[in-house]
Amino acid sequence: MHAWEGQNFDDVQAIPQRRDPRQFQVGCATHNGRTIVLQWFRNMPEISQWLRRMEPQRWGLKGPALIEIKSQLEPVLTQVDVYGLREASRQTHNATTAEHYTIAWWGDFAAFAAGRDAWSQAFLKAANLKPIQHSDNAQAKALASALRKRVESKL
Repeated sequence: MHAWEGQNFDDVQAIPQRRDPRQFQVGCATHNGRTIVLQWFRNMPEISQWLRRMEPQRWGLKGPALIEIKSQLEPVLTQVDVYGLREASRQTHNATTAEHYTIAWWGDFAAFAAGRDAWSQAFLKAANLKPIQHSDNAQAKALASALRKRVESKL
């Protein structure tokens, strides 16, 4: 069971944002065109469960709308459970949720930290952070600290 399961969304919504990505290395960034939320998870089962159960609530889905989108997301998130974080799955997810929010990025901390894709590069640049070598513990610790400060300043 994940720490946030069975809890009220408002009580747990910041848990994945505050996590140290050196320990919780599977990440995603969701947004609604105005707000970007960068979050970190222990493993594939946790991120897929969060995206099923919790993330739609962040963007205002409740009651019947929440039930409907959860059932619509089930096929693509089952693919995530089986095949991992693939671009085709992200696009399918976004086609379902686009009216409310989308996943801008998902992947692992090492790729994010190194700025290996355009989204990670743009995020790091906008946050005045530099890409790092994930294997350099001091750099990874500094990046994790900077990401945590960014979250705390917005909550």
